[in-house]
Amino acid sequence: MINNVTVFCASSTQAGVIYKQEARKLGVILAEHSIKCYYGGGRVGLMGELASSMLEHNGQIVGIIPQFMVDEGWDNDRVEEIVVSDMQIRKQKLMHLPDAIVALPGGCGTLEELLEAITARQLGLIKAPIILVNVAGFFDPLIAMLERAVAEKFMRQEHLALWSVVSDADHVLAAIENAPSIENARGIAAM
Repeated sequence: MINNVTVFCASSTQAGVIYKQEARKLGVILAEHSIKCYYGGGRVGLMGELASSMLEHNGQIVGIIPQFMVDEGWDNDRVEEIVVSDMQIRKQKLMHLPDAIVALPGGCGTLEELLEAITARQLGLIKAPIILVNVAGFFDPLIAMLERAVAEKFMRQEHLALWSVVSDADHVLAAIENAPSIENARGIAAM
């Protein structure tokens, strides 16, 4: 049973409409299934769309945000906040609190969070399934790079099971339920 998820997503106000719509759709799905959402705490971009959508549908969303971002006024004062001292603690909480991790498209911050979560799952530090919502093929280059890492023997074939890919938010919950278990991840960490 899924009680809560973390969603990694962008705060860019310039992201295309298709990405904003998918963030809103994910918010509706999580709210309708009474799944608590943790996210980066921003008020704009995909973060803002996700939060607004969840709130509009009586969902529970919690922003985890560093103090310096609150000081800059980047936080979303409409959501419950957990204010932390720095980005590292934020990422640790976002990775270790949820039953699953969902990544929507985003920039360097989103990609950093996603790759750190994949690495943590590979090392057996987290067990949460990781789902990439590959809106408009956004993650195709990253997936190709990870597949190349396998082909070039930097990773094992079984590492490709550390994450699942769906085309849109409608398939996220099923992907979480059907995600392969990584019971002995430390055993696959080394080459």
